[in-house]
Amino acid sequence: MDRMIQQLAASLGVVGAQVAVARGDTVRSYATGLANAELGTPVTDDTLFQIGSTTKVHTAALVMLLGIDLDAPVLGAITPRHLMSMTSGLDNGPYVDVATVADYVDLLADIPPIHEPGAGFGYTNASTVVSGLLVEQRTGRSWDEALRDLLLVPAGLTHTASVADDLLYHRVAVGHAGGEPVRPFFFSRGLGPAGSTLCASATDLVAFGRLFLRGGGGVLPPAAVEQMLTPQVDVPARCFADHWCLGPYLKIWDGVRVYGHSGTTPSGSSTLLWVPEHDLAVATVVNVADRGYPFADAVIREVMRSELGIAKPPLPTPDPATPFSPELYVGTYESHDSRYEVTGADGRLHVRLPSVETDLLPLGEHRFLPADDAFTGNHMWDLAFVIGPDGRAVRLLNGAFAARRAASPSR
Repeated sequence: MDRMIQQLAASLGVVGAQVAVARGDTVRSYATGLANAELGTPVTDDTLFQIGSTTKVHTAALVMLLGIDLDAPVLGAITPRHLMSMTSGLDNGPYVDVATVADYVDLLADIPPIHEPGAGFGYTNASTVVSGLLVEQRTGRSWDEALRDLLLVPAGLTHTASVADDLLYHRVAVGHAGGEPVRPFFFSRGLGPAGSTLCASATDLVAFGRLFLRGGGGVLPPAAVEQMLTPQVDVPARCFADHWCLGPYLKIWDGVRVYGHSGTTPSGSSTLLWVPEHDLAVATVVNVADRGYPFADAVIREVMRSELGIAKPPLPTPDPATPFSPELYVGTYESHDSRYEVTGADGRLHVRLPSVETDLLPLGEHRFLPADDAFTGNHMWDLAFVIGPDGRAVRLLNGAFAARRAASPSR
């Protein structure tokens, strides 16, 4: 495994990476490459990497630890259940540098929602930042302090930190782009609950995942774990996930339940998953953001094959003969930071963002695979459309992220 990870990292251009695999009471960890190419600092097993949106599971765990009523409205008609299951309808929100969680939530007042609360799935950073503000209001502490005091310390996660002053006491991997360190290290403090600041070693990340394999591990109440792992909504773009729970996703591979989350910031990328039926957890972290998902995909395929004899499903193969009606989907779809132009001609469908465009290959059930995966940022997921009462699409989901049909669609 060690050699495979080294070769994989080299082939993908990953500067530094860690992998941790836990099966039963055994934990194996692997480290390769450089934490900082500018200084020649090697990655060690205790190096911390930015983990991005995998943080959202930590924030959901905090909400559950506080015993908050999941169905009591906290923002208009939006409830904590909506926030954690990605059904709030809130726009994903801007990627901006603000000082506090409250500052970020204030920005959301002027951003139109994608849909009504509970009307469907749409992954959103904003939802989790609202959860973080809820944690702050209930505890009287900052999100960082609540995370440390209520979750990290009780769980013994000594190589996980979100505050710069705490990171000074750890080995830390900086992000790399084009072989050079990324600056600044944090791109936003206010987005912390959604994943802009938290850093962890792969070993700590897999230890966090094991809490869900052991009924909360004495940290989370068993009833809270059961609630967090209960599916709340189906995900239309099935390559991304089958269902969303209260924090983690749920995927079904060879009939086996696989829970987890992934995340990316400019300074790092992580993937965490756990398999309850087989007492297995896997975590990967890298410090080259756009290589994180291909790296995790290859590692997880190998671990699932070698440990469990389970095949992670490949991307579906589009069949050009699959019937579909382009006119159902043609139009403009908008979110705060994205504008998709979907056009159709000669039985083909095409989608364009300002910076990239691609044909869409039909998979059936209003799902399409981009002909060029660069359109999804190498996330290896599909696009899906949500159909409204009049039989036309009302939303587009680029894997995780939702956009609403514009009021005056293009023709």
